[in-house]
Amino acid sequence: MADGESIADEVYAGLMDGGVDFCVSLPERVLTPVIELLAKNPAVESVICAREDEGMAIAAGAWLGGKTPVVAMEGSGVGYCGLILARMRVCRIPALVLAGHSRVFGEEHDYHQASALAAEGVFRGLDIPHHTLLPGTDPRWAVHEALKTCASQKTAVGFIVPANLLDRMVAP
Repeated sequence: MADGESIADEVYAGLMDGGVDFCVSLPERVLTPVIELLAKNPAVESVICAREDEGMAIAAGAWLGGKTPVVAMEGSGVGYCGLILARMRVCRIPALVLAGHSRVFGEEHDYHQASALAAEGVFRGLDIPHHTLLPGTDPRWAVHEALKTCASQKTAVGFIVPANLLDRMVAP
């Protein structure tokens, strides 16, 4: 990690290292810095959708069309995606799901716990591998490894991002 880079820069670098060339997202405060970096990259096709399950279906279609997709949404949106995630699991269609808000310490508002519970519950219930980015974890490496898991296991992978993490600078 380079000094002066934010955690968001490192997450973005991991996405680029992993070959992401398609992003579907909904407006989401926690993941906005990463979504904006992806949207600025002409090599990444970016789509903004209206509903979370619609976004997941668009990502599945992108993979079927030869793309490496990432889906960015608030964790509560994962709760709306159960059926399409189950279909992707059965059909072995991979996508990295970036979900904002987690149950780790420092979450600013109590109502975001619903977002965290929805995301973790759906990932666990469908036996989808998932990871919560924690301080001290190398975000570039973790995202890249998550994308390797998507590709090798042909599965969606959940990557949960705490609200208080992406705006931090990488420690020297």
